[in-house]
Amino acid sequence: MRRFTATDGAKWDAVLGHESWGTFVVLFTPAQGGSVRKFVLSAETAMGAETELDALADDDLRALLSDSSPW
Repeated sequence: MRRFTATDGAKWDAVLGHESWGTFVVLFTPAQGGSVRKFVLSAETAMGAETELDALADDDLRALLSDSSPW
């Protein structure tokens, strides 16, 4: 899990998720309540998804959050 601050100052947690058809996603959960969002990763394995998430800087997470969709 990664906690970061969005551009509006809100705190978010980013965790790995796995869709039923095998796609890995980053799930964005607001720390203070609200709707969960998701962004599809390019990784095809759990280890690849974890590596992809670990390599993201906070600026990258903010960009993914802005491109995310409701879960």
